[in-house]
Amino acid sequence: MYLNSNFFLFSMFDQTNKGENARRIARKIIEGEKAITSASALNEVMWIILKNKRREALRSTVESIYAMQNLSIKEVSESTPLDALALMEQFDLKPRDAFYTAVMKSNGIFEIVSDDPDSESQRSERD
Repeated sequence: MYLNSNFFLFSMFDQTNKGENARRIARKIIEGEKAITSASALNEVMWIILKNKRREALRSTVESIYAMQNLSIKEVSESTPLDALALMEQFDLKPRDAFYTAVMKSNGIFEIVSDDPDSESQRSERD
């Protein structure tokens, strides 16, 4: 499964049901379920933390993501922008969603954990 940036933000900062759901998924991953995210998603996590004036939480948040068992952080390949562009044109995705989908495809992942309303199209896109 692919973990979108908002998964990390909810699991670490949200005290509502969204946060609890994210923490439940995080426990499953730590217990052995494999997951990936991308360096691009971590860039977004960092930006949102800074945007919300939580600079003091920046290092501990990123380090805890890197320390998460059974989570692989994938680089964005040189072909990702072109792959994302094709997905944007084919499925009318936003650039960030298309980037995440391209990373998922290149890693054979067809499930995403996200709160974004557009992620339903990402979950079902398997071609």
